[in-house]
Amino acid sequence: MESGTAGPAAGLVFFVNGQQVSCSDVDPELTLLQFIRTTLGLCGTKLGCAEGGCGACTVMVSRLAQDDKSIRHYTVNACLAPVCSVHGCAVTTVEGIGSTKTRLHPVQERIARSHGSQCGFCTPGIVMSMYTLLRNNPQPTQA
Repeated sequence: MESGTAGPAAGLVFFVNGQQVSCSDVDPELTLLQFIRTTLGLCGTKLGCAEGGCGACTVMVSRLAQDDKSIRHYTVNACLAPVCSVHGCAVTTVEGIGSTKTRLHPVQERIARSHGSQCGFCTPGIVMSMYTLLRNNPQPTQA
C-alpha cells in the first residue's frame, strides 16, 4: 500500500477518512472490511454476521454522481463490498467522524449521553448509518 499521487499504474485508488490509499496488487476477493481492519489497522468497523444483516460493518462511501456532478453518500456493508468496488470513492469509517481523543461527532455524543448502546459492538454501524443520513439530509423529518 502506498500513499501519494496516483499515476497511470496506480491500480486501485480511493480515500479512507481523508487519506489517499493507492494499491497496485489487491486481491479482488478481499472485502472492504478486511482491507480496513487488516491493511489500514482501523478496528472501529466490526465483523458481525458476515452476511450484511447486522450492520456492524457499516461505512459511508461517497462518490461523484456523473449526471449532476454532486457528491452522493451511501451506507455500505463493508463485509460484503469488494475493496475494488470503492475505486475513485471516499470511504468514511467511524474513526473518521470523531473520537474521544479529538472530539465526538454529535451523533456519537447523543448516543453516549442517552445510553444508546448496550455492548457497543454494533454501535459504530448505527452511528455510520445516522451520519450518512445527516450528510444526505441535514434536517431529516419523520415522514
